[in-house]
Amino acid sequence: MVILGLGTNLGDRLANLRQAYQLIKKIPQFSVLQISPVYISDALLPENAPKEWDRPHLNLALRCETKLTPLELLQHTKKIEQQLKSADKKHWGPRMIDIDLLAWDDLILYDDKLHIPHEQLHERPFALWPLTDVAPRWCYPLPGPLQGKTATELAAPWGSKFTGTAPLHTKQILQRIDSPQWVGIINLTPDSFSTDGFINNEENAWHHTQHLVNTGAEILDLGAEATGPHAVLLNSDEEWSRLKPLLTKIIAEKATFLIPPKVSVDTRHAIVAEKALELGADWINDVSGLEDPAMRELLKINPCDIVFMHHLGIPTHKNRCLPLNQDPVQLVYQWAKQRLTELEKAGITSSRLIFDPGIGYGKTAEQSLEIIKNISHFHQLGVRLLVGHSRKSFLTQFTTKPASERDPETTLISQQLANQSVDYLRVHNVEINARALRITKEFSVLP
Repeated sequence: MVILGLGTNLGDRLANLRQAYQLIKKIPQFSVLQISPVYISDALLPENAPKEWDRPHLNLALRCETKLTPLELLQHTKKIEQQLKSADKKHWGPRMIDIDLLAWDDLILYDDKLHIPHEQLHERPFALWPLTDVAPRWCYPLPGPLQGKTATELAAPWGSKFTGTAPLHTKQILQRIDSPQWVGIINLTPDSFSTDGFINNEENAWHHTQHLVNTGAEILDLGAEATGPHAVLLNSDEEWSRLKPLLTKIIAEKATFLIPPKVSVDTRHAIVAEKALELGADWINDVSGLEDPAMRELLKINPCDIVFMHHLGIPTHKNRCLPLNQDPVQLVYQWAKQRLTELEKAGITSSRLIFDPGIGYGKTAEQSLEIIKNISHFHQLGVRLLVGHSRKSFLTQFTTKPASERDPETTLISQQLANQSVDYLRVHNVEINARALRITKEFSVLP
Protein backbone atom coordinates (compact mmCIF):
# COMPACT_ATOMS: atom_id res chain seq x y z
CA MET A 1 0.00 0.00 0.00
CA VAL A 2 1.29 3.40 -1.04
CA ILE A 3 -0.21 6.71 0.12
CA LEU A 4 0.41 9.78 -2.02
CA GLY A 5 -0.32 13.27 -0.72
CA LEU A 6 -1.30 16.00 -3.19
CA GLY A 7 -1.21 19.69 -2.31
CA THR A 8 -1.68 22.99 -4.11
CA ASN A 9 -2.07 26.69 -3.28
CA LEU A 10 -1.76 28.46 -6.63
CA GLY A 11 -4.29 29.15 -9.35
CA ASP A 12 -7.42 27.00 -9.64
CA ARG A 13 -6.50 24.62 -6.87
CA LEU A 14 -9.27 22.07 -7.40
CA ALA A 15 -8.45 21.98 -11.11
CA ASN A 16 -4.79 21.41 -10.23
CA LEU A 17 -5.70 18.44 -8.05
CA ARG A 18 -7.98 16.98 -10.73
CA GLN A 19 -5.32 17.36 -13.41
CA ALA A 20 -2.62 15.80 -11.23
CA TYR A 21 -4.93 12.89 -10.42
CA GLN A 22 -5.59 12.21 -14.11
CA LEU A 23 -1.84 12.18 -14.80
CA ILE A 24 -1.10 9.96 -11.79
CA LYS A 25 -3.60 7.39 -13.09
CA LYS A 26 -1.47 7.08 -16.23
CA ILE A 27 1.67 6.01 -14.35
CA PRO A 28 2.56 2.47 -15.55
CA GLN A 29 2.34 -0.43 -13.09
CA PHE A 30 0.38 1.81 -10.77
CA SER A 31 -3.26 1.82 -9.57
CA VAL A 32 -5.26 4.33 -7.53
CA LEU A 33 -7.67 2.51 -5.22
CA GLN A 34 -9.19 5.33 -3.18
CA ILE A 35 -9.31 9.13 -3.06
CA SER A 36 -9.72 11.07 0.15
CA PRO A 37 -11.90 14.12 0.61
CA VAL A 38 -10.23 17.50 0.13
CA TYR A 39 -8.93 19.56 3.05
CA ILE A 40 -8.18 23.27 3.24
CA SER A 41 -5.57 24.73 5.59
CA ASP A 42 -3.46 27.78 6.21
CA ALA A 43 -0.01 27.75 4.65
CA LEU A 44 2.77 26.22 6.77
CA LEU A 45 5.46 28.89 6.57
CA PRO A 46 8.93 29.57 7.95
CA GLU A 47 9.67 32.76 9.81
CA ASN A 48 9.98 35.89 7.66
CA ALA A 49 8.36 34.19 4.67
CA PRO A 50 7.24 36.58 1.91
CA LYS A 51 3.64 37.74 2.30
CA GLU A 52 2.70 36.30 -1.09
CA TRP A 53 3.48 32.81 0.20
CA ASP A 54 0.59 32.99 2.66
CA ARG A 55 -2.02 31.28 0.50
CA PRO A 56 -4.45 28.59 1.73
CA HIS A 57 -3.60 25.05 0.63
CA LEU A 58 -5.83 22.26 -0.60
CA ASN A 59 -4.66 18.73 0.17
CA LEU A 60 -5.84 15.17 -0.35
CA ALA A 61 -4.45 11.64 -0.30
CA LEU A 62 -4.55 8.70 -2.71
CA ARG A 63 -4.33 5.06 -1.61
CA CYS A 64 -2.47 3.20 -4.32
CA GLU A 65 -0.82 -0.06 -5.33
CA THR A 66 2.30 -0.36 -7.47
CA LYS A 67 5.08 -2.66 -8.57
CA LEU A 68 7.44 0.30 -8.88
CA THR A 69 10.18 1.04 -6.38
CA PRO A 70 9.95 4.25 -4.34
CA LEU A 71 12.62 5.94 -6.46
CA GLU A 72 10.93 4.87 -9.69
CA LEU A 73 7.61 6.29 -8.46
CA LEU A 74 9.39 9.48 -7.37
CA GLN A 75 10.68 9.98 -10.92
CA HIS A 76 7.12 9.77 -12.25
CA THR A 77 5.71 12.20 -9.68
CA LYS A 78 8.49 14.71 -10.35
CA LYS A 79 7.67 14.59 -14.07
CA ILE A 80 4.03 15.34 -13.26
CA GLU A 81 5.06 18.28 -11.10
CA GLN A 82 7.18 19.57 -13.95
CA GLN A 83 4.30 19.12 -16.38
CA LEU A 84 2.08 21.18 -14.07
CA LYS A 85 4.71 23.92 -13.81
CA SER A 86 5.86 23.11 -10.30
CA ALA A 87 9.42 22.19 -11.20
CA ASP A 88 10.83 25.49 -9.97
CA LYS A 89 8.86 25.53 -6.74
CA LYS A 90 10.69 26.91 -3.72
CA HIS A 91 10.83 25.03 -0.44
CA TRP A 92 7.80 26.18 1.63
CA GLY A 93 6.74 28.44 -1.24
CA PRO A 94 3.52 28.41 -3.29
CA ARG A 95 3.13 25.70 -5.90
CA MET A 96 0.69 24.52 -8.53
CA ILE A 97 1.06 20.94 -7.32
CA ASP A 98 3.15 19.09 -4.78
CA ILE A 99 3.12 15.27 -4.75
CA ASP A 100 4.57 13.56 -1.67
CA LEU A 101 5.03 9.90 -0.82
CA LEU A 102 3.39 9.99 2.62
CA ALA A 103 3.61 6.28 3.45
CA TRP A 104 4.63 2.96 1.90
CA ASP A 105 3.33 0.12 4.07
CA ASP A 106 5.71 0.01 7.07
CA LEU A 107 8.72 1.15 5.04
CA ILE A 108 11.21 3.54 6.62
CA LEU A 109 13.37 5.25 4.01
CA TYR A 110 15.55 8.28 4.64
CA ASP A 111 18.09 9.43 2.09
CA ASP A 112 18.89 12.60 0.15
CA LYS A 113 15.91 12.06 -2.19
CA LEU A 114 13.13 10.58 -0.08
CA HIS A 115 11.81 10.64 3.46
CA ILE A 116 9.16 7.96 4.03
CA PRO A 117 7.23 8.60 6.21
CA HIS A 118 7.74 12.29 6.90
CA GLU A 119 9.08 12.85 10.41
CA GLN A 120 6.42 15.49 11.11
CA LEU A 121 3.47 13.69 9.52
CA HIS A 122 1.82 13.24 12.92
CA GLU A 123 1.88 17.03 13.46
CA ARG A 124 0.25 17.97 10.16
CA PRO A 125 -3.51 17.45 9.92
CA PHE A 126 -3.51 18.56 6.27
CA ALA A 127 -1.50 15.41 5.49
CA LEU A 128 -2.52 12.96 8.22
CA TRP A 129 -6.27 13.48 8.04
CA PRO A 130 -6.44 12.62 4.32
CA LEU A 131 -4.26 9.58 5.08
CA THR A 132 -6.70 8.45 7.79
CA ASP A 133 -9.56 8.68 5.27
CA VAL A 134 -7.93 6.15 2.95
CA ALA A 135 -5.78 4.09 5.35
CA PRO A 136 -7.10 4.42 8.93
CA ARG A 137 -5.20 1.33 10.14
CA TRP A 138 -1.80 2.40 8.80
CA CYS A 139 0.68 2.23 11.67
CA TYR A 140 3.39 4.79 12.33
CA PRO A 141 6.67 2.88 11.87
CA LEU A 142 9.25 5.29 13.27
CA PRO A 143 10.87 4.40 16.61
CA GLY A 144 9.65 6.31 19.61
CA PRO A 145 6.46 6.81 21.65
CA LEU A 146 4.25 6.94 18.53
CA GLN A 147 5.54 3.72 16.95
CA GLY A 148 2.73 1.28 16.24
CA LYS A 149 -0.08 3.81 16.64
CA THR A 150 -2.63 3.86 13.84
CA ALA A 151 -3.30 6.91 11.71
CA THR A 152 -6.69 7.24 13.42
CA GLU A 153 -5.07 7.26 16.85
CA LEU A 154 -2.50 9.84 15.80
CA ALA A 155 -5.19 12.20 14.50
CA ALA A 156 -7.62 11.76 17.41
CA PRO A 157 -6.38 14.75 19.48
CA TRP A 158 -7.44 17.19 16.75
CA GLY A 159 -11.15 16.44 17.16
CA SER A 160 -13.60 17.17 14.36
CA LYS A 161 -12.41 17.35 10.75
CA PHE A 162 -15.04 19.97 9.94
CA THR A 163 -14.67 22.78 12.48
CA GLY A 164 -11.33 24.33 11.49
CA THR A 165 -10.04 24.19 15.08
CA ALA A 166 -7.14 21.85 14.22
CA PRO A 167 -3.63 23.23 13.61
CA LEU A 168 -3.45 25.58 10.62
CA HIS A 169 -7.28 25.77 10.73
CA THR A 170 -7.36 22.55 8.73
CA LYS A 171 -10.82 21.29 7.82
CA GLN A 172 -12.53 19.06 5.28
CA ILE A 173 -14.55 20.69 2.51
CA LEU A 174 -17.50 19.33 0.52
CA GLN A 175 -15.90 19.68 -2.91
CA ARG A 176 -14.27 16.46 -4.19
CA ILE A 177 -12.12 15.73 -7.21
CA ASP A 178 -13.76 12.37 -8.00
CA SER A 179 -17.34 13.69 -8.16
CA PRO A 180 -19.21 15.97 -10.53
CA GLN A 181 -18.73 19.66 -9.92
CA TRP A 182 -21.78 21.28 -8.33
CA VAL A 183 -23.44 24.12 -10.21
CA GLY A 184 -25.55 26.11 -7.77
CA ILE A 185 -28.75 27.64 -9.14
CA ILE A 186 -29.57 31.27 -8.40
CA ASN A 187 -32.94 32.29 -9.82
CA LEU A 188 -33.49 36.06 -10.06
CA THR A 189 -37.08 35.75 -11.19
CA PRO A 190 -40.52 35.75 -9.55
CA ASP A 191 -41.85 32.93 -11.75
CA SER A 192 -39.34 30.12 -11.18
CA PHE A 193 -41.00 26.68 -11.29
CA SER A 194 -39.22 25.74 -8.04
CA THR A 195 -40.53 28.85 -6.22
CA ASP A 196 -37.02 29.80 -5.08
CA GLY A 197 -36.65 33.02 -7.07
CA PHE A 198 -35.00 36.10 -5.58
CA ILE A 199 -36.44 39.28 -6.98
CA ASN A 200 -35.92 42.75 -5.48
CA ASN A 201 -34.21 41.18 -2.47
CA GLU A 202 -30.48 41.52 -2.95
CA GLU A 203 -29.65 40.70 0.67
CA ASN A 204 -31.40 37.32 0.58
CA ALA A 205 -29.90 36.56 -2.83
CA TRP A 206 -26.42 37.29 -1.50
CA HIS A 207 -26.94 35.10 1.56
CA HIS A 208 -28.11 32.30 -0.73
CA THR A 209 -25.02 32.78 -2.89
CA GLN A 210 -22.74 32.52 0.13
CA HIS A 211 -24.50 29.38 1.30
CA LEU A 212 -24.16 27.70 -2.10
CA VAL A 213 -20.41 28.32 -2.25
CA ASN A 214 -19.77 27.43 1.38
CA THR A 215 -21.58 24.11 0.97
CA GLY A 216 -19.84 22.91 -2.17
CA ALA A 217 -20.81 24.87 -5.29
CA GLU A 218 -17.88 25.40 -7.64
CA ILE A 219 -19.97 27.24 -10.24
CA LEU A 220 -22.82 29.70 -9.62
CA ASP A 221 -25.43 29.85 -12.39
CA LEU A 222 -27.40 33.10 -12.37
CA GLY A 223 -30.60 33.24 -14.36
CA ALA A 224 -33.14 36.07 -14.58
CA GLU A 225 -35.58 34.63 -17.13
CA ALA A 226 -37.83 31.68 -16.39
CA THR A 227 -38.36 29.24 -19.27
CA GLY A 228 -41.15 26.97 -18.00
CA PRO A 229 -44.54 26.55 -19.69
CA HIS A 230 -46.06 29.56 -17.90
CA ALA A 231 -42.99 31.79 -18.04
CA VAL A 232 -43.06 35.38 -19.25
CA LEU A 233 -40.08 35.92 -21.54
CA LEU A 234 -37.99 39.04 -21.02
CA ASN A 235 -36.26 41.44 -23.34
CA SER A 236 -32.54 41.96 -22.82
CA ASP A 237 -32.94 45.22 -20.85
CA GLU A 238 -35.32 43.63 -18.35
CA GLU A 239 -33.09 40.59 -17.97
CA TRP A 240 -29.94 42.66 -17.41
CA SER A 241 -31.62 44.89 -14.83
CA ARG A 242 -32.34 41.78 -12.75
CA LEU A 243 -28.91 40.23 -13.24
CA LYS A 244 -26.55 43.16 -12.85
CA PRO A 245 -26.69 43.92 -9.10
CA LEU A 246 -25.98 40.40 -7.82
CA LEU A 247 -23.63 39.51 -10.67
CA THR A 248 -21.56 42.61 -9.95
CA LYS A 249 -21.39 41.81 -6.23
CA ILE A 250 -20.41 38.15 -6.76
CA ILE A 251 -17.61 39.02 -9.16
CA ALA A 252 -16.34 41.75 -6.84
CA GLU A 253 -16.44 39.47 -3.78
CA LYS A 254 -15.65 36.00 -5.12
CA ALA A 255 -11.95 36.14 -4.19
CA THR A 256 -13.01 36.36 -0.53
CA PHE A 257 -14.42 32.82 -0.56
CA LEU A 258 -12.19 29.95 0.60
CA ILE A 259 -12.99 28.28 -2.73
CA PRO A 260 -13.68 31.12 -5.21
CA PRO A 261 -16.52 30.06 -7.53
CA LYS A 262 -16.73 30.37 -11.26
CA VAL A 263 -19.69 32.48 -12.39
CA SER A 264 -22.12 31.36 -15.09
CA VAL A 265 -24.85 33.50 -16.61
CA ASP A 266 -27.92 31.70 -17.91
CA THR A 267 -29.06 33.76 -20.91
CA ARG A 268 -30.12 33.43 -24.53
CA HIS A 269 -29.54 37.14 -25.28
CA ALA A 270 -26.19 38.00 -26.86
CA ILE A 271 -26.20 41.54 -25.48
CA VAL A 272 -26.73 40.25 -21.93
CA ALA A 273 -23.95 37.69 -22.42
CA GLU A 274 -21.64 40.45 -23.65
CA LYS A 275 -22.29 42.63 -20.61
CA ALA A 276 -21.84 39.68 -18.26
CA LEU A 277 -18.51 38.74 -19.86
CA GLU A 278 -17.33 42.35 -19.61
CA LEU A 279 -18.00 42.19 -15.86
CA GLY A 280 -16.00 38.97 -15.55
CA ALA A 281 -18.39 36.03 -15.97
CA ASP A 282 -16.64 32.70 -16.62
CA TRP A 283 -19.44 30.79 -18.38
CA ILE A 284 -22.37 31.52 -20.63
CA ASN A 285 -25.20 29.01 -20.28
CA ASP A 286 -27.44 29.36 -23.34
CA VAL A 287 -30.71 27.42 -23.00
CA SER A 288 -31.47 28.13 -26.64
CA GLY A 289 -28.49 26.02 -27.68
CA LEU A 290 -26.61 28.91 -29.35
CA GLU A 291 -29.24 29.37 -32.02
CA ASP A 292 -28.60 33.12 -32.31
CA PRO A 293 -25.79 33.96 -34.81
CA ALA A 294 -24.98 37.04 -32.71
CA MET A 295 -24.36 34.81 -29.68
CA ARG A 296 -22.07 32.58 -31.73
CA GLU A 297 -20.10 35.57 -32.99
CA LEU A 298 -19.70 36.93 -29.48
CA LEU A 299 -18.57 33.63 -27.99
CA LYS A 300 -16.19 32.90 -30.82
CA ILE A 301 -13.96 35.77 -29.71
CA ASN A 302 -14.35 35.27 -25.95
CA PRO A 303 -12.46 32.46 -24.18
CA CYS A 304 -15.25 31.60 -21.72
CA ASP A 305 -16.75 28.14 -21.32
CA ILE A 306 -20.14 27.64 -22.97
CA VAL A 307 -23.12 25.45 -22.07
CA PHE A 308 -25.41 24.64 -24.98
CA MET A 309 -28.69 22.87 -24.30
CA HIS A 310 -31.05 20.70 -26.32
CA HIS A 311 -34.62 22.00 -26.49
CA LEU A 312 -37.64 22.16 -28.79
CA GLY A 313 -38.51 25.78 -28.08
CA ILE A 314 -38.23 28.40 -25.36
CA PRO A 315 -40.35 28.59 -23.28
CA THR A 316 -41.21 24.92 -22.95
CA HIS A 317 -44.70 23.65 -23.77
CA LYS A 318 -46.22 20.40 -22.55
CA ASN A 319 -47.55 19.56 -26.03
CA ARG A 320 -44.19 20.06 -27.74
CA CYS A 321 -41.95 17.05 -27.16
CA LEU A 322 -39.84 14.47 -28.94
CA PRO A 323 -41.70 11.81 -30.98
CA LEU A 324 -43.00 9.15 -28.62
CA ASN A 325 -42.24 6.30 -31.04
CA GLN A 326 -38.51 7.12 -31.36
CA ASP A 327 -35.49 6.69 -29.10
CA PRO A 328 -35.06 10.00 -27.21
CA VAL A 329 -31.42 9.27 -26.43
CA GLN A 330 -30.53 8.94 -30.11
CA LEU A 331 -32.60 11.97 -31.10
CA VAL A 332 -30.90 14.22 -28.56
CA TYR A 333 -27.48 12.72 -29.34
CA GLN A 334 -27.84 13.40 -33.07
CA TRP A 335 -29.01 16.96 -32.36
CA ALA A 336 -25.96 17.57 -30.16
CA LYS A 337 -23.60 16.04 -32.71
CA GLN A 338 -24.98 18.29 -35.44
CA ARG A 339 -24.83 21.37 -33.23
CA LEU A 340 -21.21 20.61 -32.32
CA THR A 341 -20.31 20.44 -35.99
CA GLU A 342 -22.00 23.80 -36.60
CA LEU A 343 -20.28 25.46 -33.65
CA GLU A 344 -16.82 24.21 -34.60
CA LYS A 345 -17.38 25.54 -38.14
CA ALA A 346 -18.34 28.84 -36.53
CA GLY A 347 -14.97 28.94 -34.78
CA ILE A 348 -15.98 27.71 -31.31
CA THR A 349 -13.72 24.84 -30.27
CA SER A 350 -15.19 21.78 -28.58
CA SER A 351 -12.79 22.13 -25.63
CA ARG A 352 -14.86 25.13 -24.49
CA LEU A 353 -18.24 23.45 -24.90
CA ILE A 354 -20.41 21.73 -22.30
CA PHE A 355 -23.52 19.84 -23.43
CA ASP A 356 -26.75 19.89 -21.44
CA PRO A 357 -29.36 17.36 -22.72
CA GLY A 358 -32.16 19.64 -21.49
CA ILE A 359 -34.06 17.48 -19.01
CA GLY A 360 -37.71 18.55 -19.19
CA TYR A 361 -37.24 20.70 -22.28
CA GLY A 362 -39.28 19.19 -25.10
CA LYS A 363 -39.38 15.80 -23.40
CA THR A 364 -41.98 13.81 -21.54
CA ALA A 365 -41.20 12.67 -18.01
CA GLU A 366 -40.49 9.18 -19.33
CA GLN A 367 -38.16 10.51 -22.04
CA SER A 368 -36.24 12.62 -19.54
CA LEU A 369 -35.74 9.63 -17.27
CA GLU A 370 -34.58 7.46 -20.18
CA ILE A 371 -31.97 10.10 -21.10
CA ILE A 372 -30.75 10.20 -17.50
CA LYS A 373 -30.48 6.41 -17.36
CA ASN A 374 -28.36 6.47 -20.53
CA ILE A 375 -26.43 9.69 -19.98
CA SER A 376 -23.08 7.90 -20.41
CA HIS A 377 -23.94 7.53 -24.12
CA PHE A 378 -23.32 11.26 -24.51
CA HIS A 379 -19.66 10.91 -23.52
CA GLN A 380 -19.17 9.86 -27.16
CA LEU A 381 -19.65 13.51 -28.12
CA GLY A 382 -16.19 14.23 -26.70
CA VAL A 383 -17.30 17.26 -24.65
CA ARG A 384 -18.09 17.80 -21.01
CA LEU A 385 -21.61 17.02 -19.80
CA LEU A 386 -23.91 19.03 -17.54
CA VAL A 387 -27.30 17.81 -16.32
CA GLY A 388 -29.94 20.06 -14.80
CA HIS A 389 -32.39 17.61 -13.23
CA SER A 390 -33.05 19.36 -9.94
CA ARG A 391 -36.67 19.36 -8.72
CA LYS A 392 -38.00 19.00 -12.27
CA SER A 393 -41.40 17.66 -13.26
CA PHE A 394 -40.12 14.27 -14.45
CA LEU A 395 -39.72 13.49 -10.74
CA THR A 396 -43.54 13.35 -10.45
CA GLN A 397 -43.09 9.75 -11.59
CA PHE A 398 -41.83 9.15 -8.05
CA THR A 399 -43.56 11.72 -5.84
CA THR A 400 -46.58 13.98 -5.57
CA LYS A 401 -44.56 16.57 -3.67
CA PRO A 402 -44.32 20.08 -5.17
CA ALA A 403 -41.09 21.14 -6.84
CA SER A 404 -39.69 22.84 -3.75
CA GLU A 405 -39.91 19.54 -1.81
CA ARG A 406 -38.21 17.26 -4.37
CA ASP A 407 -34.64 17.48 -3.06
CA PRO A 408 -34.54 13.83 -1.82
CA GLU A 409 -35.46 12.56 -5.29
CA THR A 410 -33.03 15.02 -6.89
CA THR A 411 -30.22 13.76 -4.66
CA LEU A 412 -30.72 10.12 -5.61
CA ILE A 413 -30.74 11.03 -9.30
CA SER A 414 -27.53 12.99 -8.71
CA GLN A 415 -25.88 9.84 -7.40
CA GLN A 416 -26.90 7.89 -10.51
CA LEU A 417 -25.55 10.64 -12.75
CA ALA A 418 -22.29 10.74 -10.80
CA ASN A 419 -21.93 6.99 -11.36
CA GLN A 420 -22.02 7.75 -15.10
CA SER A 421 -19.23 10.34 -14.80
CA VAL A 422 -21.25 13.45 -15.58
CA ASP A 423 -18.97 16.47 -15.21
CA TYR A 424 -21.40 19.02 -13.76
CA LEU A 425 -24.67 18.72 -11.86
CA ARG A 426 -26.86 21.83 -11.71
CA VAL A 427 -28.93 21.75 -8.54
CA HIS A 428 -30.89 24.03 -6.22
CA ASN A 429 -29.78 22.51 -2.91
CA VAL A 430 -26.04 21.96 -3.28
CA GLU A 431 -25.49 21.03 0.36
CA ILE A 432 -27.80 18.02 0.53
CA ASN A 433 -26.51 16.69 -2.79
CA ALA A 434 -22.84 17.13 -1.85
CA ARG A 435 -23.31 15.55 1.57
CA ALA A 436 -25.10 12.54 0.13
CA LEU A 437 -22.54 11.98 -2.60
CA ARG A 438 -19.72 12.08 -0.05
CA ILE A 439 -21.31 9.06 1.67
CA THR A 440 -21.77 7.30 -1.67
CA LYS A 441 -18.08 7.73 -2.45
CA GLU A 442 -17.13 6.23 0.89
CA PHE A 443 -19.06 3.04 0.10
CA SER A 444 -17.83 2.77 -3.49
CA VAL A 445 -14.10 2.37 -2.71
CA LEU A 446 -12.20 -0.82 -3.40
CA PRO A 447 -11.21 -2.94 -0.39
